[in-house]
Amino acid sequence: MNPTLIESIAVIETRTTAIREETLLKLRLSVLLFSIALCAEVQAAPTPEAEAVFEHALLLADDIQQRVDQLIEKEQQGKIDKLTMSRSIQEATKGLEAFESELLKASAGGHGVASFVLANLHDGRAATFLDGYEAMHAQACALYQSASDQGLIAGAVIVLRNCDEAFQRYKLGDPELLRKYRQLVNALEQPDPYSDYYPLPARGSYCFKDSKVPEVNHQQPLTTMRDIYQPVSLNLEQFRADGYYLLALKGDIATPKVRAYFKQVQTLAPDCLDPSHLQSLLKNMERGN
Repeated sequence: MNPTLIESIAVIETRTTAIREETLLKLRLSVLLFSIALCAEVQAAPTPEAEAVFEHALLLADDIQQRVDQLIEKEQQGKIDKLTMSRSIQEATKGLEAFESELLKASAGGHGVASFVLANLHDGRAATFLDGYEAMHAQACALYQSASDQGLIAGAVIVLRNCDEAFQRYKLGDPELLRKYRQLVNALEQPDPYSDYYPLPARGSYCFKDSKVPEVNHQQPLTTMRDIYQPVSLNLEQFRADGYYLLALKGDIATPKVRAYFKQVQTLAPDCLDPSHLQSLLKNMERGN
């Protein structure tokens, strides 16, 4: 996610106690900023029992968001010191723990969007912390899968994008890769029962978010980390576009069906960033024919 932050964490053990505490403070803040940025995007809508718990989680998130916004505003005005920062982050972190607890309850009650947001939190931590990455990422993927099982298209997109290693290792016939691929195909063919909950946050996007890391401002570290960990907010059609892009990217582009998937991307997102240059690849293939 952020190589500079990760490198700073890696050398914690070689620094003095004062520097170690400051680094840990920044690390806690990075998780906090990422978590709040995620929950700020979600809107509540009437659903069965778990919705009440989810609505309460969003109220907690609003309170934490205000604390963080005030902290960043003070930094930008030059009115913040380390002690104030430390106390504010500790207070906000307590609120975050309560927020996550409510998400867990709503997720256990079958709330697909709660599972998705909770998965994003775990995935954000996995990208931030060096220790325990695999366990946190696996936990995130299990929650994304749960959201997908409940019909959330965003969940099916992220499962294939973030939770598949077989494609990167060129194991294109891997049963689990094929399962996740078919799962996304089926999801895109069905209406999303959580359509009213979009836009939803995502840590990345093929079509709608540039992968460049914002420039680091050492004078305003809080503002910088907020910008780095700010997710992209995608509506349902944008998630669909990213989903079809994934199907084209991880499918056999030489087949008419997979080419049709990319045509869907062009229909839903004419200005798709296309980081893998699939459009150029298709044009070259068409010229060859």
